[in-house]
Amino acid sequence: MRAGRLPVLPAALALLTALPALPQAVGAAHDLSYSLPTENDRLYHGGGDAYFMYVDRLFEQVKTRPWEAGTYGFVRNPFRLQDGRVMYSRFHEGIDVKPLRRDAEGVPLDPVHPIAPGKVAYVCEKTGLSNYGRYVVIAHEVPEGTVYSLYAHLASTSCKAGQAVGPRDDIGVLGSSGAGLDRTRAHCHLEVCLMVNADYAKFAMKDNKHGAFNGLNLIGINAADLLLASEGGKTVSLAAYFDKLPEHYRVRVPRVGTMDLLRRHRFLYKGVPGQRPAPASLDIAFTAEGVPIAVYPAAEAVSAPRIVSCKPMPTVQERVTLNRVKGSSKTAALTAGGLRYINQFLWLEGKYPPPAAPATP
Repeated sequence: MRAGRLPVLPAALALLTALPALPQAVGAAHDLSYSLPTENDRLYHGGGDAYFMYVDRLFEQVKTRPWEAGTYGFVRNPFRLQDGRVMYSRFHEGIDVKPLRRDAEGVPLDPVHPIAPGKVAYVCEKTGLSNYGRYVVIAHEVPEGTVYSLYAHLASTSCKAGQAVGPRDDIGVLGSSGAGLDRTRAHCHLEVCLMVNADYAKFAMKDNKHGAFNGLNLIGINAADLLLASEGGKTVSLAAYFDKLPEHYRVRVPRVGTMDLLRRHRFLYKGVPGQRPAPASLDIAFTAEGVPIAVYPAAEAVSAPRIVSCKPMPTVQERVTLNRVKGSSKTAALTAGGLRYINQFLWLEGKYPPPAAPATP
């Protein structure tokens, strides 16, 4: 990645702002314009190291501080291919926004604001419960359903669950709470997410401290894309954005009832709602980062999830799918972690007991 370039999707950004506004029913959710979460507006003026917080890196005995590691996507843990190219195996789900103001001792002073109007869904005050440290989750209503923004590593919070908030309100102060941070690298970690399963608390392991607002149940898309597309007050169509996200793999799953994800985000379903006879199974299309971008009806009945297509890569699939897919594109199969991730989408209490092992293609 060249310095000064942001990891955004130009085609997606063009479509986001090119669509005409659709008429809305009275009281209906509408497309939102997303504002910057702090006073730092350098994203609109070149971005780069003026906006994104760097990460200390040691690669091939060379120490660097790349700001690119503070952007969204597979931007951390570099490795070199046999042909000399460098790829990255660690996914960063949000963007890390640098502070603009510090006091004489270097403590950041930047207040953090919601990126759009919404309602505070969750506040975590205890820093030791998550790598996020202190974090706030805000729910936003859009035509595609409820989306969430998450603000992590806060030094303090100033909001409560259930509170209505907008972009001019303070919800906390930028900080360095959470694992692996210090004052020097203090930043606001921002995510824009879909929730996998609203009943996650019953699916999750017993040590889950955050109910449905656990980071493992919130799937981040590129917040920088939305912020850049909103510059100047433009509104963003999430459905148009999702249509342009690249598919990496597709998983065929049993149809055991209506997935909670589809109940809350009907725009993802590409079949005919209510069609009879109902499809035998469903195909969920994912980006490499694990974002579900579409769900298709499928005629073949399956008893357990299995991969039906996967994009070829110059390295093993584990490195570019958060260790959810293994093998080559021709032999791709779910790992144990990948199966658990898929079962998180499918879990319906009393209807779907997750299988013990992934199915083979």
